[in-house]
Amino acid sequence: MFALEEEDLVEKILLGASVFRDERSLFPEFLPQKLPRREEEISRLATDFRPLIQKKGSFAINIAITGTAGVGKTAVARYCGTHIENAAKKKNIAIKFILYNAHTFRTKTSILRNLLTDHFNVTARGFSDEEILGMLVKRLEKDDMRLIIALDEANLLGSEEILSIIHASEVFGIERSRISTIIICRRTEWRAILNAPLSGHIHDQINVPGYTKDELFDILSYRAQLAFNSGVISEDIIDMVAEIASQTQNARHGIEILLRSGKMADYEHFNEINAELVRKAKVGVYPELRPDVLDDLNDHELLAALGLARRLKHHGITATTINEAYKYYQIACEEREGIKAQSLSAFRKYVHRLDSVGIIGKAVGPLGRGRRGRRARITLYDLPATVLEERVLKIFELHNKK
Repeated sequence: MFALEEEDLVEKILLGASVFRDERSLFPEFLPQKLPRREEEISRLATDFRPLIQKKGSFAINIAITGTAGVGKTAVARYCGTHIENAAKKKNIAIKFILYNAHTFRTKTSILRNLLTDHFNVTARGFSDEEILGMLVKRLEKDDMRLIIALDEANLLGSEEILSIIHASEVFGIERSRISTIIICRRTEWRAILNAPLSGHIHDQINVPGYTKDELFDILSYRAQLAFNSGVISEDIIDMVAEIASQTQNARHGIEILLRSGKMADYEHFNEINAELVRKAKVGVYPELRPDVLDDLNDHELLAALGLARRLKHHGITATTINEAYKYYQIACEEREGIKAQSLSAFRKYVHRLDSVGIIGKAVGPLGRGRRGRRARITLYDLPATVLEERVLKIFELHNKK
């Protein structure tokens, strides 16, 4: 009897009414047919790649797209890549666009192997990078095809790996170059990895700005129209979400609030999204920080996060170093009774942990003008430093009450 009731409950939920027309249109991987308020960036990128269709001969085009999180960098690249493919077909030109996220593909080798195996059905196992490149170039020549590789979160690859991909087709001669790249990177990390050799190969850099409230309203209105049934969400509620997201200038922030608000409406059997649902959704939504991430950290990892937040919340400070952040970590430890600051090497492990769970970002770049060597620069993944500080202090406050 219990099993039957349980089955009825699942079916009732699965087959019951919903505020959503198509909730997938609010998923991060969804690419809409239109990208409101990104027409300028789309036009510029399309102009950059126009020679691939209008000019004869073999050559490569390398473009960088930079900006903070949630401003449409990846969407612009995917949108243009797809439309470039379609436009090329109309002129009987073969162009293949493929996007790789460096969170998944961390090395040039993994990208090349996947290219050959998954997209050209050629076994890459057991071959060196140079041999794989040779096979890829021959295949592109055989098919008379050009390749556009988009590298998302490219800073995780580093400048040398990016350069080696750019140089890929040049290994066999400039006249045989058929591989172009779109390098997608947060602005801070891009500055950290950009060096003279890499800069010399970039034909254009498109800096994508954050969204204004009006721009966010247009974007969220369009997505809400795709996602929700008629009458579910009003313009006033969309304006409220746009106001919240305007604090981060991040469209993904607003879209996630829409998604979570809709989920809550379904769960509570509401037929519309109201202001209270938006307020509840807002609490758990920060695009760069899941609410449960901090709960999994130990005291010293939390204090490392607190030190970093305090260092980075100073006006004009967008990134810092291990040594600079360590001083703030030591001060944070002094404020906690019974907690002694650990060594610098231990602090590096705490920072690595924060990086692995996505709270911070690290990029390796040159020390600066007139100084040799390289060092890691640390930044927050577009989460306001004041918010991180507030949440860490809240956790310690709760610990003290126990």
